[in-house]
Amino acid sequence: MVFLKKPLSRAVESFPAVEAIDRRRTSIAKQPIFSVINDHLIEYPTPANLNYWWGFGSLAGICLVIQILTGIFLAMHYTCHVDLAFASVEHIMRDVEGGWLLRYMHANGASMFFIVVYIHLFRGLYYGSYASPREFVWCVGVIILLLMIITAFIGYVLPWGLRLVIFL
Repeated sequence: MVFLKKPLSRAVESFPAVEAIDRRRTSIAKQPIFSVINDHLIEYPTPANLNYWWGFGSLAGICLVIQILTGIFLAMHYTCHVDLAFASVEHIMRDVEGGWLLRYMHANGASMFFIVVYIHLFRGLYYGSYASPREFVWCVGVIILLLMIITAFIGYVLPWGLRLVIFL
């Protein structure tokens, strides 16, 4: 058995072809834009206990942005009146280009938003994110959760004009 005095990667780099390829590869990585991308996305220092559970906060933020955008576009065509609510929802579904997609994205996105937020909440409970020194962050999160539940209730009650027309 032969042991190398230097690591295998250094032994392989001693070949001229490998050195030329390595020089070309590192020259691109040392360019300003690529070095920023490399430093902040590829070689970013992360804690050892980082796992997939920590991504649900960002996913909740993405769901929130989708809810806000689809809600704004739906509000452009919705009429909040008992007599006109059904007609405005029908208008969104039939006449607005992609209106059916916006409505379904908003309705299903709300359910997905709550699922992601609850997973994020239970991850925080499991890892003890409510403990010192992050009690204030936890309290702000609980306030955001309560505001989100209230907003979801108001959004659910909003098209009651539609439901009243269907039941009558």
